[in-house]
Amino acid sequence: MNWIDKLVAMHKELESPQSFWFWAGLSAMSATVKDNVWMERHAYKLYPNIYVMLHADSGLKKGPPVALAKDLVSRVNNTEIISGRSSIQGILKQLGTAESVKGGGIKTKSTGFICASEFSSSLVSDPVAMTILTDLYDRNYNEGEWRSLLKMETFKLHNPTLSLLVATNEAHFEDFVQAKDIHGGFIGRMFVIAETEVNVLNPLIKKPKVIPDREELATYLREVSTLRGAFESLEDTKAGEMYEQWYTEFYTVVKKNKVKDETGTINRFGDSVLKVAMLLSLSENTSLVISEIAMSRAINICERFITDVRRTTMGKRSRVENVELKLLLLNEFLGRPDNIVSRTILVKKFYLNYRDVAELDAVLESLEEADAIARFQHGNQLMFQMKAQYVQEIAEFMKGRQ
Repeated sequence: MNWIDKLVAMHKELESPQSFWFWAGLSAMSATVKDNVWMERHAYKLYPNIYVMLHADSGLKKGPPVALAKDLVSRVNNTEIISGRSSIQGILKQLGTAESVKGGGIKTKSTGFICASEFSSSLVSDPVAMTILTDLYDRNYNEGEWRSLLKMETFKLHNPTLSLLVATNEAHFEDFVQAKDIHGGFIGRMFVIAETEVNVLNPLIKKPKVIPDREELATYLREVSTLRGAFESLEDTKAGEMYEQWYTEFYTVVKKNKVKDETGTINRFGDSVLKVAMLLSLSENTSLVISEIAMSRAINICERFITDVRRTTMGKRSRVENVELKLLLLNEFLGRPDNIVSRTILVKKFYLNYRDVAELDAVLESLEEADAIARFQHGNQLMFQMKAQYVQEIAEFMKGRQ
């Protein structure tokens, strides 16, 4: 069992959603390796630092996974931990302050791990805070010295590398994260992990069968923290071939379906997959080789997280946006034999075009109410068919829009 799966398994009896433990583990790994390892992307270096937001209703046990990640990184003791209530100026000052390190010497890099069980209460409101955090995310563009002048104080950081793990609920998210942060790239750089239910009900009266061993988890992180250098090239590897095929197919669908993404998540999605693949491979071993298993898993995990981002940030779709989804579905019916398609295919093919499955179902229902399509059952599959009397009419209508 690899490190991240072991971490999740240790906490399977607790109420916090398992995805929260998983991403807390990846965040701890990210904060530990910092910019010591990277992937050569020919045009730039890609580092495995990540920003993660756990999004769930109040009381859904978001805090324990955040506390775990903070404790593990603290045990490794190789990066600055920023927790509690801070201003962006305070964060920059802490990152830029020279201090001695264990074993002698002076800290030469501005590396840090921001962690908070409630994001809105941890960061003092400041109109430039999210913009600065957005800039600091892109380690590949911040080689060497990074300078900022805020309120008459200059901050100078060297090779700033920042990882972030925070939690929030819907009310605080809508109040704290402004439109400019959604459209300006902050959320586009964030893994938003949304959950609505606890993992299990456990009043913790009885002692769990498995007691999480944090020191065991930290021991492997200490080993990973000693790694230096680039991951082996993906060229002429199975993992590289898998990524290349997925990348081409994914962005072909995005272009063909004219997917709109107000957060910028999709435009950065390729690098997001590679960051997760690096962290998953580090969970397997310290060889600095991206395994085929890690790449496949990273793709599957990241595709699921896109839905969470869109559900969290998009709110209710506008009438115009629903029309665009409706037109895509009509065009799909026209291109199918006998104008028949299953709901399963529609869910998989157009998942980038709807906020959640309920929205897709609502659009299908509206087409039924307009008498354009009809549903029927075929085995265990729910099928839809465009009604014959409307095929030519809709085809002419669609042709006129091209």
